[in-house]
Amino acid sequence: MATILLVDDSPEIKEVVTAVLQREHEIEWAQNLRQAQDYLDSGRKVDLVLLDIDLPDGSGMDFLGQVAGRFESQGVGTIFLTGTNNVHSRVRSFSLGALDYIPKPFDIVEFQVRVNAKLRTSERSAVKSVLNKGNITVDLVRQQAFEVSSENRRQLDLTPVEFRMLLLFLQKDGSVVTRKEILDTVWGQTAHVSARCVDHHVCGLRKKINPTGQKIESIYGVGYRIDTSFA
Repeated sequence: MATILLVDDSPEIKEVVTAVLQREHEIEWAQNLRQAQDYLDSGRKVDLVLLDIDLPDGSGMDFLGQVAGRFESQGVGTIFLTGTNNVHSRVRSFSLGALDYIPKPFDIVEFQVRVNAKLRTSERSAVKSVLNKGNITVDLVRQQAFEVSSENRRQLDLTPVEFRMLLLFLQKDGSVVTRKEILDTVWGQTAHVSARCVDHHVCGLRKKINPTGQKIESIYGVGYRIDTSFA
């Protein structure tokens, strides 16, 4: 069940949206941009925002422009649900990252289908943005790695270089990664980085992930591999 935040000052629209979607999703309602911002700042869950353009305290377009980066990093989708229906507004909405643009009045069956279709697309994208190997989970969107157990989830304190290195090792799924491959992938082919520098960063990464049970093995004269069989 997804959580949908409706940002619209019309009680009638709120009633329609709730009636159509509440069987499958949880509906939250903000009557203006201030309430919407308060909801987002509260840290409560939101998967999709249904956003009007003309609101009592400002423009939904401008609001999305301010929070687009935050929405992208958190995997929150936006659909404009608005009485403003012109080419300029539609083009601008998609340039800001909106998933869809639904003019009012709308057919409730089509509305339901379009909302659910966009939620399914967002869910598939979210799955692809997470890599799980053993008891390590990597969030590709937030560029963070976690040790995950049945009791808790602990973020690993990695530098950007260590994060990219860990991601490379995990993507290789236990295969040997040469020093040259590490250099080209982590630093880029044009960077002037020595093999000793690679070894230094691997040593730091090894210390940080050792408590998880995952081990980075040195393959003499070749490179490194990570044991992903630990669970």
